[in-house]
Amino acid sequence: MTAPKLEDTLRTPSLEVRRSRRKLFGLFGGTKGEEGATLVEMALVTAFVYLPMLFFIFEISYAIYAYNFVSLMSREATRYASVRGSYSCIVLSTFPNCNLTPATAGNLQSWVQSQAFTGLNAGNITVNTSWWSASVAPGASGYSTTTWNTQCTGAPSPPCNVPTNAVQVTVTYAFPLNIPFWQQKTLSLSSTSRMVINL
Repeated sequence: MTAPKLEDTLRTPSLEVRRSRRKLFGLFGGTKGEEGATLVEMALVTAFVYLPMLFFIFEISYAIYAYNFVSLMSREATRYASVRGSYSCIVLSTFPNCNLTPATAGNLQSWVQSQAFTGLNAGNITVNTSWWSASVAPGASGYSTTTWNTQCTGAPSPPCNVPTNAVQVTVTYAFPLNIPFWQQKTLSLSSTSRMVINL
């Protein structure tokens, strides 16, 4: 058995590298002149698939963030209105927005807009407030049941914001959904809460 020549030893590694390179190009179905096609394909996939998917994830997360605000503020605004009934100014005349009525319901919207989370447009927030009259009916075993099925109009009297009536607040946020290469839409995120007036 003869030892390999020095010349063969030096040439062998470079041949293996060339063969490996040919095999690698063969895996992607390309030849030496088509090396740039892969870059173009990757750029197109990134622009039309990956980036829109990424923006979709961002926008849906942002919409959930906005809905958390809407859900929280519908409850907070209902609590705010439930302690600002017809007797609230008698208890404390300097109470902010005391004796909140349908005529002054715009003050509640201003308050909700002032509580907007960072990044939300306060101008896209609308607040709809309504009052509901209490209706007491006899129940089983001598107990009575109270329902609030009739919306109070304030006519003729008493006023709608008396204790035992209920106040209902619906907070709505117009969320602009912007996803590239997709239809631009505005989502109406809404939440409603109702509570009995205490004061």
